[in-house]
Amino acid sequence: MVDARIGRYGRLAVAGAVVLLAVLSAASGSARLGTQGAAAAGDVVVSLYIAALVVWGVVAEGFRTDRFRVLVSLGLVLWGVVDVAVGAATARSVALLVIGTALLARVGYRRIAGDG
Repeated sequence: MVDARIGRYGRLAVAGAVVLLAVLSAASGSARLGTQGAAAAGDVVVSLYIAALVVWGVVAEGFRTDRFRVLVSLGLVLWGVVDVAVGAATARSVALLVIGTALLARVGYRRIAGDG
């Protein structure tokens, strides 16, 4: 009985939480644009892209698809590129670039090898 409730309401609760976080991300991006101006535009766009992608993953159940994995990996790479482009290269931005590139290579290898 408890498992049925978790299955029934758990997914709805997760979807609601993800949508709420996406709305908060959009509000935060708007506030950052208001205070930092165009300098924050790249980071805000990438943050909104990631938020929209996660909402899509929850709504369309795309988490287990290669398309979703590639799009998330591209988001990680873009996040790192934005930091490097504005001259704010840190260990985090380099890690995002490396991890995102490695994940893209992994998906590409799996496609070529025929595993996925």
